[in-house]
Amino acid sequence: MAEKGINILKPLTDLLSGNFFGKEFVQKNMGFVVYFTFLVVLYIGYGYYADKQMKIAAELENMEELNSKLHSSIKELNQISLQSNILKMTADQGIKELKQAPIIIHTEVKK
Repeated sequence: MAEKGINILKPLTDLLSGNFFGKEFVQKNMGFVVYFTFLVVLYIGYGYYADKQMKIAAELENMEELNSKLHSSIKELNQISLQSNILKMTADQGIKELKQAPIIIHTEVKK
């Protein structure tokens, strides 16, 4: 008896030639093929959605960090700009706080 050799490339050639989709097996399971295709498209779409959400979360985290730096800088500026701190910083330059109101000198302008 002569044994028939199994052709390994037959399914691949059937798929590439289009004969695979004409077979009865695929026609019977067309509902499953459509359902599976829908799931693949849904999975790919979810991947893009998740990637976009991760980028948004990273941007928000960066903004929160910048916001905390802003608040700490504002606190530091408020501490530096207190009147008592200004007096201490300008004392070595000879600038003192006035104890009385400044005097206004009026002069006549000659034309």
